[in-house]
Amino acid sequence: MTRVIENGSFSRWRDDDSAAVFEDMEFRHSRFEGCVVSNTCEPRLRSVVRRVRFLNCFCCGFCLLGPAIVEDALVDGLRTDDVLQTHGMSFKHVTLRGKIDRVMLAQMISQVLTGTAPKSVQVAFDEANAAYYATVDWALDISRAEFKECDIRGIPARLIRRDPETQVVVTREKALRGDWRRLDLGKTYWQVGIEFMLDRGDPDVVLVAPKRAKNFRTLLEGLQLLRQAGVAEPD
Repeated sequence: MTRVIENGSFSRWRDDDSAAVFEDMEFRHSRFEGCVVSNTCEPRLRSVVRRVRFLNCFCCGFCLLGPAIVEDALVDGLRTDDVLQTHGMSFKHVTLRGKIDRVMLAQMISQVLTGTAPKSVQVAFDEANAAYYATVDWALDISRAEFKECDIRGIPARLIRRDPETQVVVTREKALRGDWRRLDLGKTYWQVGIEFMLDRGDPDVVLVAPKRAKNFRTLLEGLQLLRQAGVAEPD
């Protein structure tokens, strides 16, 4: 049975090195301030979030979302006071839809920890996530999300369900050809996204033009340039 929390308020709640399982919950119009989920340096101690729904919730006060495993979850409407960043999370059947403010889904975990994590910690989570994604049919569905800002790093593009008009794939192979460097992308941040993908060694990246961004049209035109130049996949 799903536990429903309406208008909940959670402040400074912490989940450290617990290997806990949080499941079968639904948060409606709830506020999360300065909360920490799955703060750990060890893959065996990461938490699992399963069958949890967040409906029109608000995250503020620098919430830290560490390398949890999140499965069969829904975020439908999310307000943030700043960029809400995940650090090394793995996803399976997770849907983001509706009006979503500013989010970054990243694989780097060092910022979750107090101080700087050793490189060996990043390597351990990269390997754990790669093994996990080898068993996943799809990870994220962002096709119906209306973002203000969305940056996705390190999650395999083949596992992301997208709106092909506003969310495109650039592969490492195409990026290495360098054609994108000759395009007029100066008013976008697509150069940064592609450079980060190359520097990290990822096989591909999904670039998202957020529908609620003030410069949405400019960003969309940049994606169209990438596709016309054969840099972005044709879908």
